[in-house]
Amino acid sequence: MNKKYSLIVFFSLLVLLLYSCDIIEPPYRETTNIDTSTATYVRKVLIEEYTGFRCGNCPEAAEHAHKLADLYKGKVYLLKVHSGYYAIPTNQYTYDFRTPEATELDKFFGCSKAGNPNGLISRYGFPAKSHILRDQKWEEMIKTLLQEKPKLLISLNNSYDDITREITSNVEIKFMEDSKPNYALALYIVEDSIVQYQQDDRRRPPDVWDFVHDDILRGSMNGTWGSIISNSPIPAGTTVQRQFKYIIPKEKDWRPHQIKIMAFVHDHQNSYEIFQIEVKKIIQ
Repeated sequence: MNKKYSLIVFFSLLVLLLYSCDIIEPPYRETTNIDTSTATYVRKVLIEEYTGFRCGNCPEAAEHAHKLADLYKGKVYLLKVHSGYYAIPTNQYTYDFRTPEATELDKFFGCSKAGNPNGLISRYGFPAKSHILRDQKWEEMIKTLLQEKPKLLISLNNSYDDITREITSNVEIKFMEDSKPNYALALYIVEDSIVQYQQDDRRRPPDVWDFVHDDILRGSMNGTWGSIISNSPIPAGTTVQRQFKYIIPKEKDWRPHQIKIMAFVHDHQNSYEIFQIEVKKIIQ
C-alpha cells in the first residue's frame, strides 16, 4: 500500500509541475499530440499592424492585411494594435481601443513615431530598425519567412465558462530543433467584429460610424512579453505543456463569441522575433 500511495503522490506532483505557469525546467515530457505531418509542418507568420481609429490612411492598410491573410490562409494571422496619437479618444470619438499592452508594444518598437499605418512581420528585423514596414512591403517579408522551416509547433485548446467568465487555454509546444535560452510564450486576447467609428480619408465625408474592426488586441493572459519557457536550451523533440487562466472583468464590453486567443513563442530579450503562432476562438 505504501508503494502504491507513493506512486500516486509522485504522478500527482508531476502533473502539477507540467501545468504550472512558472518556468519549466528539465526533464521535459514527450508527447505525440501535435500533428507533425507535412501539411501542418509550416511556419506561421503574424502581421502586427499599428493603427488608430482616427488614422485616415489606416483602413486601406487594413484591407491589404486582410487580403494577405486570405491569400496565405492558415499561414498568416493578423493583430491590430491601436496606439499612439491616432488612437487617443476625443469628446466626439469616445471609444478607447488602447490597452496597456498596446501602449507598451508601441513604445518599445517605436511604430507610431514612424507614422501610421505600419506593421511588423513576426517582429523580424528588430533591433536593426528594419522591423517597421509599410504595407507595400509586408508580402515580400511574409514570403521570405514562409520559406523557413518552423523551429517549433504550437497546439492550442481553449475553453470558456459563461458563468465565471473564465478563459482556460492549454498550450503544447513541440520543439523541432534545439532552442536558445529565454524563449517566451505569450497569449494575447483578440476580438473581432467590433462596430465603432473609423476615419477613412478615401471617403467624403471621412467619418465611418459603423466600421467593423477585426483582430483587435484587447489584452493578454500572461503579460505583454509572456512567460519565459526555460532559462536553459530545450532539446529538439521536447514537448512542453502550459495552462493559463483569465477571468474577463465585468466592466469589459468584450463579447466572448468574438474572442480568440493568439499564442506565440518569441525570442525574448534578444531579437524578439516571433517563431511560431497559433490562434483559436474561446467558443468553438
